[in-house]
Amino acid sequence: MRNRNYNKSIILRKTLKYVIILFVSVIMYPNSAFSQDRNKLEKEKIKLEKEIASMNKILNETKKTKKMSTSELRVLEKKIAQRKKLIKNINSQMGMLNNEIKSTQQSIGELCKEIAVLKESYAQMLRYAQKNKTNTDKLLFIFSSKDYKEAYQRYIFFRQFGDLQKDKLAQIQSKTNELSKRTNELELKRNNQEKLLQQELKNSNALDKEKKEKQKTVNQLQKKEKQLAKNLKTKQQQVKKLQQQIDNAIAAEVRKQQELAAKKKKQMEATSKSSTANQKEVAANKAAIETAKKKNYTIATTPEEVALSSSFEANKGKLPWPTSQGVIVSQYGVHKHPEVKGAVIENKGIDVRTTKGSAVRSIFKGEVSRIAKGPNGLLVVIIRHGEYMSVYANLKSVSVKNGQKVDTKQTIGIVSTNEDGISEYKFQIFKGTHHLNPSIWLSK
Repeated sequence: MRNRNYNKSIILRKTLKYVIILFVSVIMYPNSAFSQDRNKLEKEKIKLEKEIASMNKILNETKKTKKMSTSELRVLEKKIAQRKKLIKNINSQMGMLNNEIKSTQQSIGELCKEIAVLKESYAQMLRYAQKNKTNTDKLLFIFSSKDYKEAYQRYIFFRQFGDLQKDKLAQIQSKTNELSKRTNELELKRNNQEKLLQQELKNSNALDKEKKEKQKTVNQLQKKEKQLAKNLKTKQQQVKKLQQQIDNAIAAEVRKQQELAAKKKKQMEATSKSSTANQKEVAANKAAIETAKKKNYTIATTPEEVALSSSFEANKGKLPWPTSQGVIVSQYGVHKHPEVKGAVIENKGIDVRTTKGSAVRSIFKGEVSRIAKGPNGLLVVIIRHGEYMSVYANLKSVSVKNGQKVDTKQTIGIVSTNEDGISEYKFQIFKGTHHLNPSIWLSK
């Protein structure tokens, strides 16, 4: 009898140990990492969809004229490139979602196994409790111990056994709830997968259509290459005159600012021995001059101008676009004309296609240094941001005046639309008299 009770005690200890180990085990799920990456892709997808919608709006404005242009082709090419990125994005999301589904299915499988083990363990406990349902059985089992230590351990076991039964029930309920949650997640992910498949199909069809449209445009432009070459020559002459006008205006502004800086320097030297307040101002101006020298500034030599220039520099790659929507149809620098053989384009800024009536905005706070009329009769606005200047050309109207202070994104005018329904403006950035690539200064 004593040996039988002792063996029963060993079996129960082992069962209790197994149950406790199972109770404290935790399964970790990697879905959070998947979700984080997919959220990033979803934000990128939304951005791409907005850009494509914007380009569709731009292209739809000239569809009625039925006149194909190189500008039209550039927008189409950009749209196709963005469409390809969008399809790639959707495929990446689908790949991640497939991994999430597999992970969730695996989690469900593990939970089912856990619940089965827990239920079996609980059933064993119930069976044991049924066999030892009287207090007399419990007392006999305790008093049949070989010594006081074993009797105490058996007593502790019975005390813990009741609590463990409750914990086991709670654990089964918790795992069952988690299983239900995972099953719902799986259903949601499968629905999202189906939506992505539909989006991928829709965008693939749209891409095929856009490629055909592009080829049609290329063919039409090739047929009128001679006319394009003639128009390009006329346009380049106008652009050259406009650029000369802009360069002259920039050079004049630089000279003006240099003269003001020299005049201020003389005034500073003349008052350097006066009051303490003036001495502080002189010290601040001297510090600004030293900073300007270090940063290779030629016109920003006052503390305020140096601070503005530094702030402009700090926003490189983050400056807002001059219009809320637009597509670059002519890049910065020297490059071959894509349709006219042998023709070369030199652009000291970028040409941006936008929608009719678009408001043109200042890319940064500064001061309007000049408003002029270009050789094509359209308006040009130059804004100075300390050492830097931004130029906005081909505006039909302006809403600022010379010497006016402007803020970032403040409307300065309205873009012009030509007889073919094309709304396009030129944008340039200068540091002193040196022109810079605007594409690397504007936000992506």
